[in-house]
Amino acid sequence: MKTALALLSLALLLPLPAAAEEPEVVYGKFHRALLAGDVGEMQRYAVDAYRAELAAMSPAQREAQAKMAGAMMPRGFLLRNKTVAPSGQSARLIVSGPGQPLMGDRPETLYGTIQMVMQRGEWKVGESDWTNQQPAALTQPARPAAKAAAQPAAPISTRSTPVVGSMDAAPARKLGKAKEPCVFKPVMTAEDLENCK
Repeated sequence: MKTALALLSLALLLPLPAAAEEPEVVYGKFHRALLAGDVGEMQRYAVDAYRAELAAMSPAQREAQAKMAGAMMPRGFLLRNKTVAPSGQSARLIVSGPGQPLMGDRPETLYGTIQMVMQRGEWKVGESDWTNQQPAALTQPARPAAKAAAQPAAPISTRSTPVVGSMDAAPARKLGKAKEPCVFKPVMTAEDLENCK
């Protein structure tokens, strides 16, 4: 009896394994590392096959690939759809964000389809594909309630939740008087410069 109590108290003192972060959180870390050109940080969130591919490259090639990939992606994104496989070992994220504006035009919306894979109890980025075409998963109409009730529920969970720090956050509103128009002068004061920002 004393041995069982000693084992139970020891088990309560041991730390529990940390729960795996959500796939969209892991992708957010990968995305930020890619935009920053931090290949080492990016590798922490990539699948083993991609890490092996990067390890085979020279440091200059790794840096060039990270810069090229980062230039083709939006600076921020909004999670539009999340589908986790019934096994819990893979997930598909659909995200969107503004692309780089070309020659003063408005930026077009880019859509990313990201395949996430569970490896050693952690989500890892498998593949990411960015395009300006909206994925079919976002254009499919919702099923009517009567048909949905007649069909058995799918075991795949789909969630559309914005990621903290994503493009979904509303800009802060500032109250007060309107900013003066910008007028360029030969000699400008600090207030003139502030109006021209």
